Amino acid sequence: MVSSFRQVLYRSIPRHPDFDPGDVAILRTALRFNASHGITGYLVRTADQFLQALHGPSDCLTALLGRIAVDDRHYGFDLLLDEPCPDETPFPGWALGYDHFFAVEHGLERAADGSRAPLSPDRARDLLSSMAHAAAATLRFGSGFPQARLPGEGDETYLARLDGMV
Repeated sequence: MVSSFRQVLYRSIPRHPDFDPGDVAILRTALRFNASHGITGYLVRTADQFLQALHGPSDCLTALLGRIAVDDRHYGFDLLLDEPCPDETPFPGWALGYDHFFAVEHGLERAADGSRAPLSPDRARDLLSSMAHAAAATLRFGSGFPQARLPGEGDETYLARLDGMV
């Protein structure tokens, strides 16, 4: 049987600096859209990259990825993984989570010329799994970054707090 759910992982390069209010704008839009379309995920920011994992109904993800790929708030959209998966999300409790990590923690540093190393599908699955573990820990314990969710904070409360940051 073919799954009607997919999981995807992509990376891109932000056009705005780290800790810019643009990240909050992305989160606010994504939280509303994802919650209303059965999509879950986790967006990680490094100093010079976005890495986002998404899970949801295949048709919704197709439409969403089409919009993400042409969004002018980033460039260099690189789809690392796109595969069918069970309908059970690896990101329970998240319409979209957000956190920050250092690229070196996961071997994602950009070269001096700005290029990014290719990642195999197995490496992309490992990253997605690491992000799922980070999402679970952040949901339980929170994060030190002000744009991330607080411990026990639901999507609506999180969204209201983000709305207050603009």
